[in-house]
Amino acid sequence: MHRQARAFTIVELLVVITIMAILMAIILPSLSGAQASAREAQERSTLQNTAVAWRTWASSHRNACPLPGLIRRQKKDLNGDGVGDEYIPGSGREDGNYNDHASMLSLCIMENLLSPEQLVSPNEYSPVVYAHSTYDYDALGRPDGDTIHHWDPYFANDLTGNTIGFANNSYAIMPLAGERRRNQWDRTGSSAHALIGTRGPLGGDPALLNPYDASGNEQEPSNTAYLMAKPGAWRGILVFADGHSDTIESFYPEGSTWGAIQNDSTVTQLPDNVFRAEAWASTAYNTQQPDQDIYDGHTLGSDIFLTHTVRSDDDKSLWNSQSEVSPHDIEYTPLHD
Repeated sequence: MHRQARAFTIVELLVVITIMAILMAIILPSLSGAQASAREAQERSTLQNTAVAWRTWASSHRNACPLPGLIRRQKKDLNGDGVGDEYIPGSGREDGNYNDHASMLSLCIMENLLSPEQLVSPNEYSPVVYAHSTYDYDALGRPDGDTIHHWDPYFANDLTGNTIGFANNSYAIMPLAGERRRNQWDRTGSSAHALIGTRGPLGGDPALLNPYDASGNEQEPSNTAYLMAKPGAWRGILVFADGHSDTIESFYPEGSTWGAIQNDSTVTQLPDNVFRAEAWASTAYNTQQPDQDIYDGHTLGSDIFLTHTVRSDDDKSLWNSQSEVSPHDIEYTPLHD
């Protein structure tokens, strides 16, 4: 005798659906957490590999990390009249105008130390940051006025989105100027000084991470709030000058300090905010003006300061060498989103 197949009752279907919903509620957060952990691990690997690339360069360049101004130098004075006559590779004064982050990273790509893709974080949130998928390797050796190209000049680094190309790099890097450069970039650096890391808000101001300002008005949080944390918080990975990396949940890495000069001329070591320029240079640079706002980005001290920089032929204030003699003497505008 043929027996009809038994169907599920409505009660049984509801039980099955309920069980599936419970299992999904248990599994999905775990999957989301695993994905976040994987992205964090990828970001750490990228940052560490970038620092390794710089040290690889340094091993064959007198222990100094990449400096575009030493590749594209000033004109060489060939007749002794004090006027530069010709661009000669490997000869002539360093041209500090080319030591912005965009030129430095583009040089690293041209030298096959980095790839355009690895300079965009897997956690990237900003709409103006994207991988430079059309990097022009054929630019090398192409005439450019009186000299030749040494890297693709269209690699961009402007987080504000105000210059052509926007930004092809996610990460905050120390400006290649002043005492920071002399002590941490031109030679083997300190285990307490960060070279590169997850970027943060302007001035390391946590208020910029919140959906509401101090008056309770709605505001769009800085894109940095979404990279590895959530609005109202910040979390990031920093790679230090000795090569080690740390995941931190504040703007103040443990053990990193800057020296504040007190009224009695004593120096007090204070916690260092990695997204705020806090220390004046002890050596006199042309751009050092004691009456300037200490956070305006023109300070060239030895404290940690991570940001984005870019040069522009139209706006010299973005990255501008103040001295033909000292490439450490730079006036620049820190760029944050």
